[in-house]
Amino acid sequence: MKLYGYCIVILCLARLDIVQCAKILGFFASMSQSHFIVEEPVMRELAKRGHEVTVVTAFKQSGEPLKNYRYIDIPDFINRPELELFRTSATTGKGMGFVQGYKMMKPLLRLSLDLMNHDKFLPLKNETFDLLVVGWFMNEYTLGLSGHFKCPSVIISPNVNFYNMRKLAGNPSSISTIPGIFVDYATPMTFFQRVKNIGFYFLEYAIMEGMNQLFMKPLYSEGFPPSEYPSYDEVLKNVSLVLVTQHFSGRTPEPLLPNVIEVEGMHVKKEPSPLPEDIKEFLDGATDGVIFFSLGSNARSSDLSEERIAIFVNKFRGLKQRVLWKFEADLPNLPDNVKIGKWLPQDDILAHPNMKLFISHCGKGGITEAKYHGVPILGIPLFGDQPGNADHIAEEGWAVLLPFADLSESTFPAVLDEALNNPTYGNVVKKLSNLNRDRPEHPLDKAAFWIEYVIRHNGAKHMQSPAVHLNVLQFYMVDTISFILVALYVSIRLIKFLFKVILRKVFRRGHEKSKKE
Repeated sequence: MKLYGYCIVILCLARLDIVQCAKILGFFASMSQSHFIVEEPVMRELAKRGHEVTVVTAFKQSGEPLKNYRYIDIPDFINRPELELFRTSATTGKGMGFVQGYKMMKPLLRLSLDLMNHDKFLPLKNETFDLLVVGWFMNEYTLGLSGHFKCPSVIISPNVNFYNMRKLAGNPSSISTIPGIFVDYATPMTFFQRVKNIGFYFLEYAIMEGMNQLFMKPLYSEGFPPSEYPSYDEVLKNVSLVLVTQHFSGRTPEPLLPNVIEVEGMHVKKEPSPLPEDIKEFLDGATDGVIFFSLGSNARSSDLSEERIAIFVNKFRGLKQRVLWKFEADLPNLPDNVKIGKWLPQDDILAHPNMKLFISHCGKGGITEAKYHGVPILGIPLFGDQPGNADHIAEEGWAVLLPFADLSESTFPAVLDEALNNPTYGNVVKKLSNLNRDRPEHPLDKAAFWIEYVIRHNGAKHMQSPAVHLNVLQFYMVDTISFILVALYVSIRLIKFLFKVILRKVFRRGHEKSKKE
């Protein structure tokens, strides 16, 4: 019996060695709360697994406090004028020009640096951390924190794999099979689409590297003086793991290195949380189904013009379905079948069995939740990646689209009737939901495992591709191919020269011989 007890103790100690407790700093400075909604669950999961987790973000905590989970919110920046302009430009339909967009970009990119210089953050610089986790949003310069704490780093991208993520991981770009982020070609691409795709990849490279050199590098130098910290290029090569929000069941499969992990859906709960009683009662009583309407965390329905709000309300009034609408202000004279809320638990609502349709701006997080729960979409994309996301799910066959500029008293009712009455969209998304769910583990567990893997193996440098240490000319073998071409050219010229010399000598001897005869 004693021997049995010793064995248990030894096994417990071995287990403690395998899953060692680590101090983890999560830095999430995106201006979009939808990004943080996707990223935060893995930080909470790491705390539940016993790690000491510190999270820094601009958003107020929404979940229950956890043991080992220190939450530092710095909301000072959320109501900045440039952020307000960014939000309202989407729903007013005015948009913004190139110059205005450029002027707005600079303060937005400084958001991460401002957070790092905030009084709430500065004391953290005197602590030690074993791992840095960064929520990506055009803020690679924050990887300087890994140089400060002398620890490995992990990147979480709230979107799919693209140039920036591939660069940080050293992952090759499959130009012949994966459309660039600025297009949404169906695959396999035609010959001319592949020709155009080369141009779009060059455009992606030019834009991202241009931002990197014009904005990121100076911000890095400002936050991490070169005399005290590793160079910007060095910290970019210190990324141990990249988590991308995609899954091969929903896009063209691409070759990924071991340090690039697909984790789409890690924010979707394994089991829905209980709904607030008033929302639960509203959804449970919807015998003809429910339509959920949300424009996401950036754009606000309350910023829509009175004319556009009237378009929605007038159509909703005549429906037999109930409508749950994320609306951030009071809205008088609502129909009895419409309920509004300033902030709604989207994932839990979409999981409800009476859910019939999701009217969405087509943000990446919302699309993932809708697909997982098998809910078709009426897409009204506004800006950014949303039009491309909308086109993609329409091609998959489970969404009907209405461009925001085309929204009118005639177009919206027609598109809504199509989405509600055509069963094709629901049938397709249910099949895609089964594909998306058929995995050996929940993506949250997968993300947590690989982060712990990096911790266990001190940065897991053995997963890193040598490509990280090559410049663009070396990576695409421009230097070696150029050398071969030059060597081939010189060889041909040399052979040609020698051949001429030999011929000259042969003919000279022949000529001298004929003279003697």
